[in-house]
Amino acid sequence: MRRCDAEIKDCMKENLLKTVGDNLKKAKFNDKPFVHWTFDNIFSGKYVNNLLELPLKPPVIFDHCGKRENYNSTRIFFNSKNCRVDSTFNNIVSIFNNPDIILKLENICNIGLSKGKLRIEYALDTGNFWLEPHRDLREKLLTILVYLSKDAESSQWGTAMYDKDLNFFSQVPYKSNSGFMFVPGDNTWYGFPKQNIRGIIKSLIINYVSSDWKNPHELAPTTYNN
Repeated sequence: MRRCDAEIKDCMKENLLKTVGDNLKKAKFNDKPFVHWTFDNIFSGKYVNNLLELPLKPPVIFDHCGKRENYNSTRIFFNSKNCRVDSTFNNIVSIFNNPDIILKLENICNIGLSKGKLRIEYALDTGNFWLEPHRDLREKLLTILVYLSKDAESSQWGTAMYDKDLNFFSQVPYKSNSGFMFVPGDNTWYGFPKQNIRGIIKSLIINYVSSDWKNPHELAPTTYNN
């Protein structure tokens, strides 16, 4: 029975790997206001439901300040500790640590990731949430945002993108299991205008970071075939 369960688990992981790989190849290139790629249906619908059903609660924040780093003590990362607790965390890490997925991302984005380290955050945002226009730290080699929520008002929750003068340019369409990715640079300004979120914005923030990353407890385990 244990062998049968293991075979089913391996099959599910292989199917997830194929789904992510196939859908990444369909990513659409955009060059305004900065180079980025949008994608749909990155995971299977069933796996999105698994992610949505994880028993995670948003932190209690009485006054958002527009910067995620101010909430570091309550942020949820796909690190070794959490991967040991829940197979959903572990499977996502396995996918984005897989050499085939990394190669696909390198080819799509024309960037080297082989020396990068994986960092994944499960973000849960609610209330009077906002993020000021900002650029990612230079230690981030690639940023991938995956939207998860299916709330009635979620179509209003897309990420805002800004031009080099910090003028609002456009909003990435928010749809469950869709998202976008970009290589952080001098002009990659993005954020989230203040809204009163009735519900929870659930999303994955997937980064490959350089060896200079200063918070090792945030990093995912390095194995992909466990």
